[in-house]
Amino acid sequence: MLIVVAILMMVVLMILAVAVDGGRLLAERARLRRAAQAAADAGIGLVAEAMVTQAAARQTQAAALPTCAPAGPCTPTPALNDVPGWLTDEDRAALVAPPMQTQVAAEAVQYAQYNGFPQAEVSYPQTYDPAAPVVRIQVTLRRRATILLAGLLREEWVDLIAPGLSQVPQR
Repeated sequence: MLIVVAILMMVVLMILAVAVDGGRLLAERARLRRAAQAAADAGIGLVAEAMVTQAAARQTQAAALPTCAPAGPCTPTPALNDVPGWLTDEDRAALVAPPMQTQVAAEAVQYAQYNGFPQAEVSYPQTYDPAAPVVRIQVTLRRRATILLAGLLREEWVDLIAPGLSQVPQR
C-alpha cells in the first residue's frame, strides 16, 4: 500500500506541476498579448491624430474657398466625419514618412517598456502605398518564462511571442 501511495503522490505532484506551469504560461502569454496590443494601439493613435490634424487643415482650406454659385460646377467635399476622405496623397505619404515612423516606433516602444517589456519589434510601412486601404502597425513582444519542470524537460524556460496589430483606414 505504501508503494502505491508513493507512486500516486509522484503522479499527483507531476500533474500539479504541469497545471501550475500551464496556468502561469497562459497568464504570461495573455499579459504579453495585452502589452503588445496596447503598444500597437498607442502607435496607431499617433497616426490617427496626424490624420485628424491633416483633415482639419483640409477642411479649413475648403471653408476658406468661395462658395459655389448655383449654376457653376462645384467639387463635392467629403462629409465632416470622413477623415480619410479629406486626405490627399501627400497627406497619406506623410503618414509613413521617416519622421512619423520614428514617432510611431518610439511611442510603441515606450508603451511596451511601461508595461514591463524593454524590447519591442515595431513593423510600420516604410513607403506610401496608394492602393493600401489601411495604415497598419504591428508590435511583437518576446519574453522568456521559466518553467517549474525544468529538470524533467531539460529546459529552463519557454520563449513566448505575442504580436499586437492596429490599423486605421486611409481611404
